[in-house]
Amino acid sequence: MPSTSPLLPPVVVGEVLFDHFPDGNRVLGGAPLNLAWNLQGLGVPSIFISAVGKDSEGELIQQEMTSWGMSTRGLQIVDHPTGRVSVTMVDGQPEYDIVNEVAFDFIQPPSFPITANEFSMLCYGSLAFRCPTTRRTLTDLIQQSGLDRFVDINIRDPFFDVAWLDTLLGGARWVKLSEAELSRLVDAPCNDQSQIAAGCETLRGRFDIDTVLVTCGSEGAHACSAGSHEFSPVAPVDSLADTVGAGDSFAAATIAGLIRNVPIREILPKAAKFASQVCTIHGATSKDQSFYDQASA
Repeated sequence: MPSTSPLLPPVVVGEVLFDHFPDGNRVLGGAPLNLAWNLQGLGVPSIFISAVGKDSEGELIQQEMTSWGMSTRGLQIVDHPTGRVSVTMVDGQPEYDIVNEVAFDFIQPPSFPITANEFSMLCYGSLAFRCPTTRRTLTDLIQQSGLDRFVDINIRDPFFDVAWLDTLLGGARWVKLSEAELSRLVDAPCNDQSQIAAGCETLRGRFDIDTVLVTCGSEGAHACSAGSHEFSPVAPVDSLADTVGAGDSFAAATIAGLIRNVPIREILPKAAKFASQVCTIHGATSKDQSFYDQASA
C-alpha cells in the first residue's frame, strides 16, 4: 500500500541555469532544477542544493523558486555568473551548449546537516561532477549522508568522464538513463527489450545498483531489478511542442511514487505518461499547477 505517513523531502543537488532558445525565449532549467520544480508540482517538496550568481538571472531564479513555493534554503549565492545554456534543436532533439565555470560549478557543502532522519533520498546527475568544487561537495554527500540515491545520469558531452562512474553509480538504489546512455555505459547495443534487459543486468552487477530505469522516448520505459523487468509503453501525444525535459519529468514522477512507496509496476506507466505530457509544452516545466494536478489524477 502507498504510504500515508508524512513524506520526508528528497535532496536534489546540481545545476540551475537558463536555457536560451533560438527564438529568443529564455526558460529556467537545468535537469536538477527541473526535477525539483516538477516534484513541487507533484506535491513532493524537496531541498534543492545549487548556486546562482550575484546577477539579474540569479535574482530571477530565487524569485521564480519562491513564487512556485520551493525552498531556497539550499540555494547559494556565489561570485560566479549564473548558469547558461544555448539550446538548439537537431532533428527534433535538443542539443546543449553549456557554459563552463558558472555558479553551479562552485556549490559548497550545505550549511545544514543532510541525514536520513530528515530526508528521504539524494538525487543528482553527472554534470555536477565537471568542476572540482561541486564534485567534492556532492562526493561528500554521497559518502556521508547515508541516503538512498536516485541517479539520473544525464550525460552531457564533453562534461563526462567514465572515471566518475564508481562514485556516481556505485551502490545507488535507483539509476535512470536513456537507452543510448545505457548502450554507451555497457558498450553494447540496447535496441530491443532483450538487449535492454541484458544491459541493465550488466550495469546493475557492475555498480551494485538495485533498480535501473531506462527511457526509450516514444517507445516507452523499462524498470529492471533482481528477477524483475517491467515495461510501459507511451501513448502518442496530440501536439508535440518539444522534448526538452522529458527525462527530467519522468524522473520526477518516478521519485514522487517511490517516496510514497508505490510499487514500481504502478509508477512506470504514470511516469511515462507524465513525460509525454511535458512534451506538449515548451520547456521542461510549467507554472500552471493544474498541469501537475491533471498528471497526478
